Amino acid sequence: MAASATTADTAAVSGNGYRRWLLFVLFLVCFVNYADRSVVGAVAEPLRREFHLSDLQLGLLQGISFALLYSLLGIPVARLAERYSRVRIIAVATLAWSAMTALCGTVSSYLMLLAVRVGVGVGEAGFMAPSTSLIGDHYHPRERSLATSLMMLGVPFGALVGALSGGRIAQTLGWRWAFIVMGVPGLVIAALVFFTLREPARGLTGEQAEADAPSLAAVARQCWSQPAFRHVVMGGTLGGFGLHGLGQFLGVYFTRVHGLSYAAAGALYGLQTFLSVAGGLLIGGGLTHRLGRRDARWYALIPAIGMFGSVPLYLAGFNAEGLTASATLIILAGISLVMHYGPSFAIVQNLATPRTRASYVALYMVFVNAVAMGLGPPLVGFLSDFFAARLGAQPGAAATGLRFALMASTVLYAWGGVHYLLARRGVERV
Repeated sequence: MAASATTADTAAVSGNGYRRWLLFVLFLVCFVNYADRSVVGAVAEPLRREFHLSDLQLGLLQGISFALLYSLLGIPVARLAERYSRVRIIAVATLAWSAMTALCGTVSSYLMLLAVRVGVGVGEAGFMAPSTSLIGDHYHPRERSLATSLMMLGVPFGALVGALSGGRIAQTLGWRWAFIVMGVPGLVIAALVFFTLREPARGLTGEQAEADAPSLAAVARQCWSQPAFRHVVMGGTLGGFGLHGLGQFLGVYFTRVHGLSYAAAGALYGLQTFLSVAGGLLIGGGLTHRLGRRDARWYALIPAIGMFGSVPLYLAGFNAEGLTASATLIILAGISLVMHYGPSFAIVQNLATPRTRASYVALYMVFVNAVAMGLGPPLVGFLSDFFAARLGAQPGAAATGLRFALMASTVLYAWGGVHYLLARRGVERV
């Protein structure tokens, strides 16, 4: 794999037409990434019943089993991305996680499924750091928040398709077929990445690139010495509890609390995720793209406003009695919360240099994934079991326990908002 592009390749990948194609292909990769992930949330209830799982076990399946190697392997993958072809890394990773997703449908026990979900995480570790590094070499610093947000629109589209398809397939053919069907498209998209994208030169947008990638220890010292990086890591991690912990239990919430069928709950969960994440990415990325031109501190202020605003909206949504009111408020809360996502990656990318960009993103993602993705679902599951046990044999104890757990988790978002406020003084380079 080549370390950088030739002069001819550089000219070929610097045009607006190619940049749009690159962004579209990365969107497709992101799409299958999150379609594969959302299947677990869509089939959580039938899966729980077949294997007789507690909510804590379900949370472990959706959290630490996936996040464990996903987080840890992000760093070595990023180090490879600083030296070799990021395009090929993304293609191989897409192929690997898609195959492992399909394999989830063949397991015969909870422990086997737990192990295969670790394998899915291994493959998906090859997506975020190389992809954002590619964006950094094709888009100028003030364009990266919007470009990253557009790529990450694959999250809501993938979640919508995964949830709708997963819930429908689970109800008609069984939950196993949901995994098998959702694993196939990634194999095609992996080929699209490999054969149509090209590796650009480092620093294509005019930034000075180091001759060689610095050591991991040097990168870690560099990024952790920056207060803005530390606060964005904390804010993004706490916000991630909503994206991963709360989000993974929303389908179960609509089934238990509002009595929806698996298919209906999966559809509503997918619609909620789609509107929340798409709205949050577009509003957060768009506002920072516009306001950040005049004052870079908006890159931190927009996430802070969004995280603070999500708390009362979530509390109102989980206390609403009617399904329509509850779903609407939860969607608005999700939009507010997700506003932090694109600006956070823009801050992290722009604090880095061309040859440390993938490593900066990987270090950021280690904290977000290991803590938020790894511990968020188990925390919500533990709190749900705890509150349900305190209610004893009361009717609807499981539903009330889950409602209380989801409400309790919103404290973390306000805490995250404080860190984004503290980060605003250190984002002048964005």
